[in-house]
Amino acid sequence: MSFIDNPYKTLFSKRLSLAVLATGLIFSMMPWTALQAQPLPGQPGLQLDFPVQSPGVPAYARLELLVPNFDVPNNKRWAAIVFYRDPACVPQDFDLGQFFHFPGPRGLGALGCPLLVEGHEIWQNGPETDLAPIYVRTRNAVPNLPIWFVAWNELKPILASGQVFIGDIAGLPSLVRGSADWYEEALYPNGAAETPGITLLSEGTLEDGGKFKLKWHFVDQGAVDEVIIRLWRKPAFNR
Repeated sequence: MSFIDNPYKTLFSKRLSLAVLATGLIFSMMPWTALQAQPLPGQPGLQLDFPVQSPGVPAYARLELLVPNFDVPNNKRWAAIVFYRDPACVPQDFDLGQFFHFPGPRGLGALGCPLLVEGHEIWQNGPETDLAPIYVRTRNAVPNLPIWFVAWNELKPILASGQVFIGDIAGLPSLVRGSADWYEEALYPNGAAETPGITLLSEGTLEDGGKFKLKWHFVDQGAVDEVIIRLWRKPAFNR
């Protein structure tokens, strides 16, 4: 959620023309419930659609150790890890806790992996001026967005170590892989939005043929942290 540096400045070589929003944002209705929203400050000046006009965030998954208590959604029993890019594309030696994997001398970083989500960013001025967008709306661009569920008591010690690698998660005994039929996320980035936070909602299927529902509403460094994770797994004899 936090934008320590502006990855967009290195990805745009010229100033983009401003596109003034004629109306306020209208959230689409979803099968479960509508995302909660907060007012955007002032009159935002620029909307960039990703991955067409913007490459999207240079990250692999909604997991980070940059902001206290903002690692992954968990209900003390299960934790959910949403992947923005194919888990198979995550380098084995990359620390997912850093969240961002910027382009550099060694390659394109996370931008070298296909983006599995789409949406738009709202900027007050633009990526050449602002530290981060003030709002990012994300939805799945594929019908099977990967979401992994693991036991919280297995993941928590890994997070506490300060480093998280894809192999650590893939090797957990409790791992249940899910595929989101739909995914919606509203992000108010730390350092740009007046009240940082995130709301995400998802439904889909599990690898054993079961179903899942996921909801996370996190506001202002954890002043509000509401999580719902429901897994309906098929009995072994029905698989």
